[in-house]
Amino acid sequence: MNTIRKPVVSGTFYPQDSDELRKLIKSYLDSVDLPRQYNNDILGVISPHAGYVFSGQCAAYAFQQLAYKDFDTAIVIAPSHQCGDFYFSVGDYDAYQTPLGKINVDRELAEQLLTDSKFVFYPYAHNSEHSLEVQLPFLQIIKPQVKILPILIGYQYDLSSDYLGKILSSLLAKRMDKTVFIASSDLSHYHNSRKAELLDKNLISAIESLDFELLWKVIKEKKGEACGFGGILTMLNIAKTLRYDKAKTLCYTHSGETSGDHSQVVGYLAGMFYK
Repeated sequence: MNTIRKPVVSGTFYPQDSDELRKLIKSYLDSVDLPRQYNNDILGVISPHAGYVFSGQCAAYAFQQLAYKDFDTAIVIAPSHQCGDFYFSVGDYDAYQTPLGKINVDRELAEQLLTDSKFVFYPYAHNSEHSLEVQLPFLQIIKPQVKILPILIGYQYDLSSDYLGKILSSLLAKRMDKTVFIASSDLSHYHNSRKAELLDKNLISAIESLDFELLWKVIKEKKGEACGFGGILTMLNIAKTLRYDKAKTLCYTHSGETSGDHSQVVGYLAGMFYK
């Protein structure tokens, strides 16, 4: 039986009309002013997951760099906002639907992960989750034939990210030339812009140091915030294991830059891991 995960935030987080959506994403990508530098040396990116009006342009910085790599599988790691009573929930569908069409799930990889007891498929975790979905239209624009391995993290802490990083590194080490990772995460939430920028600076500095323990310390001591820090920690683990030794901030902004309201903002980061 074919199972399709239908979009749940089209028309709210991003346009429901396919032509409008395609045009919007291409305009974001065309506005990115970074040169082509890293090609197939990219491990993956951090990409924000708010409504496109707030974070779409920032996300485009990440996807513009991904577009330069010749990959056929994207591992999308996103936080579960609705429930956290599991370690990892794999989107065990045949495909995800967006206004741009279907994006197929890499069934072979999904089935391999689901043999591990820490990996399950909880449909209720995926049914209304936006953090993974909003990454997909960008992928469909830059790599129309790409397959995805969708993973939601429930329990977010250092040990779970360490475990996930080791599992994915082992599973994908021999196919990294055709694989990328996307860690879906926003940064600090609902502080004034001055405090948000300070918290986000601390977090970004830890990410760029590629120091797993330092990043966990920053989060644990509340010196920095990220709703998808589990995915970011996982990327740091993978980068270390597979010897990707560089991290770079491509774009940083916050919602106040769009809304004009600097009293309560959400931070957004597009970052890249490479060698």
